[in-house]
Amino acid sequence: MAAVLDAWNTDSPACQFKHYFYNKVEEVNAPFYRPGPNEDPKAWEDALSKKPGPGYIPALCIGFQQLGERIVMQQRNVITFNTRLHQINDSLTALLQKHDTQISIRAMDAKRKHIVIKQRCLALATKVQILQNRGYQLGGSEEDLKIKLMALDKGVNDPGLNARGEEIWARMVTVQERAKLLKAEIEKAGSRNEKVLDEDTDKRAKKVFVL
Repeated sequence: MAAVLDAWNTDSPACQFKHYFYNKVEEVNAPFYRPGPNEDPKAWEDALSKKPGPGYIPALCIGFQQLGERIVMQQRNVITFNTRLHQINDSLTALLQKHDTQISIRAMDAKRKHIVIKQRCLALATKVQILQNRGYQLGGSEEDLKIKLMALDKGVNDPGLNARGEEIWARMVTVQERAKLLKAEIEKAGSRNEKVLDEDTDKRAKKVFVL
């Protein structure tokens, strides 16, 4: 009976309900973590050697109460991540809608105005050329205006401008798709609670129940 009590007692070193989970921390801070005062350093080092990847540290869980607290904490984290992903997705959707309803329309209107202004500038340039052929010379301010108009025309027709806009649009779509994938992965991880303990811990728990 004493052995059974010790196996169930979470304060006893002989407690059988022990399992190492892993917490993700900053990789640069991982080497500074050490086992707790009531932990077996050898068991902690063994768990550390089996970590799933860089930046993971062992976290000892003793008994069903701590296990339940960890599950609750993970569920809260899933809810927090889902909320944040929803915010990101809503923000991206709003940006895409704004692009469709405002920026695209403004861009089309700007292109239309540009065509009108370009036609007027061409007509003005034709008249200026005629005047130059008749011996009239442009003044300093007129030459400055001519240079500015030519620079504006070159900037508007720059193919790099359209390429930059397409690049930004593609990044927005990519981020939105990534947010959807992350949301699906988090929901999948949050719903996978049927296998809380590994096979070795299950065997030890069954052994205690048999006793």
